[in-house]
Amino acid sequence: MTLLPIIHTWDEWGRMFTDVELWTPAVREICQRESLPARHVVAGYPGTNAIFIVDETYVVKVFAPFCADDFDLERELHTLLMRNPRLPVPGLVAAGVLSDQMSWSYIVLDFVPGTPIRSAREKMSRDDLMHISAQLGSIVRELHHTPVIHLATVAESRARWRQFVVQRRSAACDPARWSGVLPEAVIAEIPGVLAKVLAGDETAPLVLLNGDLTEDHILLQQHAATWHISGLIDFGDALVGRCEYEWVALWFGALNRDRDCLATFIEQYSSNGRLDCDFYRAMLAFTLLHEFGHLIIADALTTLGNPDIASLRDLQFLLW
Repeated sequence: MTLLPIIHTWDEWGRMFTDVELWTPAVREICQRESLPARHVVAGYPGTNAIFIVDETYVVKVFAPFCADDFDLERELHTLLMRNPRLPVPGLVAAGVLSDQMSWSYIVLDFVPGTPIRSAREKMSRDDLMHISAQLGSIVRELHHTPVIHLATVAESRARWRQFVVQRRSAACDPARWSGVLPEAVIAEIPGVLAKVLAGDETAPLVLLNGDLTEDHILLQQHAATWHISGLIDFGDALVGRCEYEWVALWFGALNRDRDCLATFIEQYSSNGRLDCDFYRAMLAFTLLHEFGHLIIADALTTLGNPDIASLRDLQFLLW
């Protein structure tokens, strides 16, 4: 019996990956193979891959045909991270490949209840936000201390990080990337700023990064009027690199560009953390360097009313 259509392009995938009616037979087949019940299947929050919540007990994540590396990465990381009780990461229940007209890699995770911080933020007081920021600082510190030397998918290799930085730096210095986003005079400053900030990159400490600490991937629950973090989800963008790269999605996503939240987070993350000129200069550079930096900056500037920018110093002040 055919369960799913053959997918050739991202456009085809985009039209079908959130279709619950289409996916329910395949999700139930996966659960049956893993000896798991599957009475109610609902769509999870849409991302790159197909995500479905089963009986509010399990999450079935089926990877797009173009994301084989994501499957290997998440399967291995969840196996490692679920061993640390201080990390609110879903446990890995099963992993495998569903053979249909084409092969579909999947993982099954424990369902983590909670509301994304994006939706919960408006219900929270300033004290609540500071409490969550501090808790998140502790959790991310724990994540960054995870030993990864034996992981095949994210082996701690300075050469791999250096290659990644070279690729990102080349993209960031391409004027075409910033067309319609930044003035030409500002674009011309980018190579110099990146050169200064990345001068010590070859000896900087490298850690395991989530790579996507956005407002959708931090789950919260409220008990007895107190909010706490119930889950840290989605490790499809995880990598080993400098911690500064992690702060871009954190700042523009999970913390919603709230300076008090950032200060509280950094204080809990590291006793040596300082929000000084060097920090902000580095963060502008890593925002420019980020894989989605041009989209992040364009969105932020639109939100700010597209202000005039005469220099990267202006941009740093506006963004950070």
